Amino acid sequence: MRENRINFIFFAKMVFKSLFLSRSAAGVIFVSIALGAAITAAFINIYLDIDSKMNRELKAYGANFIIASKDTYMSEDAYKNALLQIPSDKLLGASAYLFGIVRLELGNAVIAGVDFKELRKAKPFLEVRDGNYITLDFDDFGALVGIDLAKKMELEVGSTVDMVGVDGIIKLKIRGIVSSGGEEDSILFVPLNTAQSALGKEGLINFADIVALGSFEELKSLGENITQNTSLAANPVNAVSRSEGIILEKIKLLMALVALSVLLITSLCVNTTLGSIIFSRTKEIALLYALGASKKSIARLFGTETFVMAFTASLAGAGFGFLLSQAFGHAIFNSGIDFRFLSVPSSVLISLIFAAAACFLPIKKSLGINVANILRGE
Repeated sequence: MRENRINFIFFAKMVFKSLFLSRSAAGVIFVSIALGAAITAAFINIYLDIDSKMNRELKAYGANFIIASKDTYMSEDAYKNALLQIPSDKLLGASAYLFGIVRLELGNAVIAGVDFKELRKAKPFLEVRDGNYITLDFDDFGALVGIDLAKKMELEVGSTVDMVGVDGIIKLKIRGIVSSGGEEDSILFVPLNTAQSALGKEGLINFADIVALGSFEELKSLGENITQNTSLAANPVNAVSRSEGIILEKIKLLMALVALSVLLITSLCVNTTLGSIIFSRTKEIALLYALGASKKSIARLFGTETFVMAFTASLAGAGFGFLLSQAFGHAIFNSGIDFRFLSVPSSVLISLIFAAAACFLPIKKSLGINVANILRGE
């Protein structure tokens, strides 16, 4: 027992003395592995948190779910009941619409009755080219006009336009000119209650755009649930919802490839540096052979040295990786990344595997040296 303890102490002293004497090269290996572990830990943290972060980020590009009537119109009450089927933590925005054709001074025009505050969530791409967006809930006679319709009807910001409704003329004031490059450019946007009054459709809407969190499968299931429990039809917008999942998978794959590339570069650096360390210590290895050391003990010596460097470096890298993930999170998502404990053991294990692969050939080469030639100085 005492002899084993002495052997262990002697072996430990040899390991740490070797590391100290080759500290410059060992430092290169330490930094390389630490950087590889840091990148791996950062990407694992982001990978595990990216679904929620990207889900919210992609919602900035518009609605991904729609609720519509099985006929032409649905009541606002039915629409509000349908909204209750969507969990509050999943619902980011809901914009109802009522469309119709009305008479303006220079001809007929398509109007869309909307809630302007919610419209901004459903159509964030609607750009204000002139004037201001409507943000006041009680502005019943303010309107936004699409850029094409504004040119056709000779409308400008601040001008007043007479809209002929079923109960008479409604005077609207143009607050802003908007553009999306799509059908919105030919529409006159007015408050929902104003459109309902002008068209004689009090309490009715055509459909609603929804901005909701969740994958395509989750939104599809939600739509089926709403359709079964109400008189309305609800479905995810296929082009948008499916694209979100595809984008997420591609980003995850890109992150994995970047991490793999960094780890391969790290392994190459470890392999080259460890090879130079072993080459500089060939006389020491030959002397150990001459004193009776076995190939197994030599392999264990260099393996232990590499393990000590790799383990401490990967632990330090895993800690730095979390800080790195925070920097990435604020740069990309304007928010922090949640700490995932799984990133620490995962990044340490992955770094150790790549370090082991990198040191295999140099250690194997050290076992095949010609002791006699080296001791003779050849």
